[in-house]
Amino acid sequence: MSGADPGPGDGRAARLDELARVVTERFGLDADGYRHGPCRAEREADDDTWTLVWTDGPTVEQVLREAGPESEGLPCRRRLSEETVALGAVRLATGVPWAPGGAARPGITPEAVERLWYDVPFPRPATDRERALVYAVVYEARDNSRVNRVPAGRICDLVAATGLAPFAERMRIPLTPVELLTARYAAAHGHPAWRYRLAPLDAPTLLRAVLADRRASAELLAAALTLASGPDGEHGAVADELRERLRRPWP
Repeated sequence: MSGADPGPGDGRAARLDELARVVTERFGLDADGYRHGPCRAEREADDDTWTLVWTDGPTVEQVLREAGPESEGLPCRRRLSEETVALGAVRLATGVPWAPGGAARPGITPEAVERLWYDVPFPRPATDRERALVYAVVYEARDNSRVNRVPAGRICDLVAATGLAPFAERMRIPLTPVELLTARYAAAHGHPAWRYRLAPLDAPTLLRAVLADRRASAELLAAALTLASGPDGEHGAVADELRERLRRPWP
């Protein structure tokens, strides 16, 4: 089950092999729905030592607690799957609110992804949007490399260089009204944070952009109307103009 093949008298490897079995059972790494396989005791090629290895799943701290007294000096490593690396890249791009004047391109590296998930057991997408973005990122990373598996660095570089908006467009991810308008007008207003972080433009800028766009579609006008119809009535005159334009035939 563990993949270890301890030789006669190799007690350390045998104990790690048993710990791998315990960790696998304790955290359900052999369950039908878990596709990354069990925890394993693997021999390191460079120094001939044994290490407890698993993919995604529990944190290192959880495994050490489960190992109990055996954890002292226990070499172990949690690998991250391509999907978890891609999810980390997406979270790093979108997780910190973007402010005007801030860097449009987020810092995305394998080390940053490792830090993000260090205390997070069983990382998984929290929304359908994240799930779709992860799928698109992994698919393109593999397709670009013409391989079935790609290293973390290549995934991080892809998201950092390409940004998230092209993947959102490719997957036809549903957009909120403010996102729909930003996707249309971000380039014209020099707003690269939409491409790299999916950070929208502010409502006043978007409303001015729609009003200035004499060929704005009914979809864009309707999206703008939702922004202008707030409870405070701040954009009442804009809302009236948008309603009037919606009643006209589209140019």
